[in-house]
Amino acid sequence: MLAELNVEYDNRKIGPRTGETQTEAYKAINPKGKVPVLIHGNLVISESFAIARYLRRTFKGPEFDAHQLSSEGVARFDELASFMLMELDATSLYIIRRHHDLAEIYGEAPNAVISAKAYFRKMLDEGLPKPALTGFVWGRSFSELDILLTTILDWADAIDIVLPEHCHAYRHRMHQRPGYILGTANNKP
Repeated sequence: MLAELNVEYDNRKIGPRTGETQTEAYKAINPKGKVPVLIHGNLVISESFAIARYLRRTFKGPEFDAHQLSSEGVARFDELASFMLMELDATSLYIIRRHHDLAEIYGEAPNAVISAKAYFRKMLDEGLPKPALTGFVWGRSFSELDILLTTILDWADAIDIVLPEHCHAYRHRMHQRPGYILGTANNKP
């Protein structure tokens, strides 16, 4: 979101499994011992989506359209955010991460991985059908939901979940955004 908003920032690369996040110095910043963390003045925020929302509200960025400003639009935002964070990310992708990529820590669970991949695809097909991804996810302008969904789709593709063609087309459009290109370049480990 910093790159999308063209805000200058200092990026400190910290590997989540290197032990750096468990040091006393890091835990003084974020007691959860997780990345990412945004420090803006005296404010410290440690969850990716909360960081994106804060930045969108704090710095001048894409204008909200009439739908996005309406009660119905805000309710739709909340619904989409909850759906993506819970059904696509936590319930599906993170199960795969834990029991496939991090099996040495959490234990192998091949059936859970297979089920999580199938559940992800089912939720993607039902929750974000083709018409929902012809432009931006929410309204007529770019939002933090587009960052969230692009990240989710990138992750799903990386772990060999077959994505529908309209999801590939959406990802391709999001990958062409100058903010995505800059953010990706700035955040490569």
